[in-house]
Amino acid sequence: MLTCRKTEVRESAAQWNLDALVGTPGGDLFPCFVAVVSSYCTVQVPNTKDGETIFGDVAGALGAPPSSPPQAVKGGSCGGEEEDWEFDFTGSMISATWEFSKERRGAVLASFRGLFGLADGPSR
Repeated sequence: MLTCRKTEVRESAAQWNLDALVGTPGGDLFPCFVAVVSSYCTVQVPNTKDGETIFGDVAGALGAPPSSPPQAVKGGSCGGEEEDWEFDFTGSMISATWEFSKERRGAVLASFRGLFGLADGPSR
């Protein structure tokens, strides 16, 4: 299970989203974003060793490597002052996607809830 300081879950009829501040062993925090739709999920993390470690954790929780190699995501800051977060993060992000059958969506959501230490409620 990952150590998260803050998490927010949003659910709609089409998509489940998680925004989290994940702690590193050194005590730093970095953003992590997850989106799950009917037959795939996407995880976005900082383009760092700590971020890449999350992909390994997700692969372990889902029981499969990403469906395609992680790719750099264009853009500027994530979080930071415009979001009024408590920390400033500017840096490149990487994204990876896992494909799965529609029948596995519930199991995939359960895997993310377990990995990020979420209860059945919408957020914590």
